[in-house]
Amino acid sequence: MSLLQALTKSFFPAKCASCQRYIENPGLCTSCYQALPLFDQADQNLLVRPDINRMFNLPDCDGLSACGWYHGQLATWVKQVKYQHSRQATMVLRQIIDAQWRRLNLQNLICADGVILVPLPSSRLIYRGYNQVYQMWAPMLKQCNVNILSTIGKKSRPSHVSLSKRARQNNAKHAFYLKQTLEYKRILIIDDVITSGATVNAIASLCKSAGAQSVWACATCITEL
Repeated sequence: MSLLQALTKSFFPAKCASCQRYIENPGLCTSCYQALPLFDQADQNLLVRPDINRMFNLPDCDGLSACGWYHGQLATWVKQVKYQHSRQATMVLRQIIDAQWRRLNLQNLICADGVILVPLPSSRLIYRGYNQVYQMWAPMLKQCNVNILSTIGKKSRPSHVSLSKRARQNNAKHAFYLKQTLEYKRILIIDDVITSGATVNAIASLCKSAGAQSVWACATCITEL
């Protein structure tokens, strides 16, 4: 640790983002982390769970993983990153994502040749100035030397926020396009929130049509319908 970092830590100690207790590093204390509605080690492939399989239409995905349900504090932090570019919320979610990634690696579920971070259309990226999926996931992926692909592009389409499940599927079907072949590759698609599965399945379908050997979907959160 540098002198500047030591001084910063001394004069501006980190607090837990949930209970405000002083902690060693920015993020969550152990108690608050353990209280989150995260999926446990038994939930390896969420599509195997009948309740979750009924919620999402993911015929082109070979598996699904997520950190937790999209409600409570998890939902609040995702919204803060997405709409407010909150630094504290980003740090918290990176802590959660890092722990989830280590768990999946230990269970040998992550066997990807490349990762696709769900893109924003150019107009929305320019307006917002950042892609929230990239903000949450890219630092950890780069640290783990995971190959982040720029294979998928996104056209300007209506936002999914106010659309029904059927409308989301129709909207997503024509929203993406391929930039290269993916023959024999194992692909991991990562999104911030999976609500109906329309977005990730549309990308998965494109990947399969481009020759991908397998496609696994992953998200920070999934929405309980």
